Amino acid sequence: MSSPPRARLDPDPDEAPVPDQAPVEPAPRPAWMKRLAPAILVAGALLAGSVLFKGLPEEREIELRLDDASTVVQLDVTWTDRSSADGAIDVAPVHGSSWRFAQGTAPRAVLTKVRLPDGVYQLEIAVGRTRGRDVTSRAVTLGDASRITFPVR
Repeated sequence: MSSPPRARLDPDPDEAPVPDQAPVEPAPRPAWMKRLAPAILVAGALLAGSVLFKGLPEEREIELRLDDASTVVQLDVTWTDRSSADGAIDVAPVHGSSWRFAQGTAPRAVLTKVRLPDGVYQLEIAVGRTRGRDVTSRAVTLGDASRITFPVR
């Protein structure tokens, strides 16, 4: 048995031969893009850092201005984190301070420092006076301020 004749693939005389091509390199980036890339990287790092460090505690100076300071004999301050309460009624305080004064010796302003992260807190101020005790409670949002003044009546 004879095999069928094989067809020869001869190059077509109308087609030009294709030379070996070198790999094509991408076009160079503009100079302004090369200078902008580090700035974008730094901006991204700063943004990520601000998100990560937002929950870190910051020291804040708190001033309690006492009305009729001559009658104050006791001052109690309690900070409760409302943002982590999730609707719970019984939440443990995160910070507290107490002062005792002899009658007539309380200063007009009490300065203290708290180290708390930004957030919403319930601030309770209990004032013991020679004629009784007053308790004031208020919601406080801690943010950018490093010094906060509260009037105490």
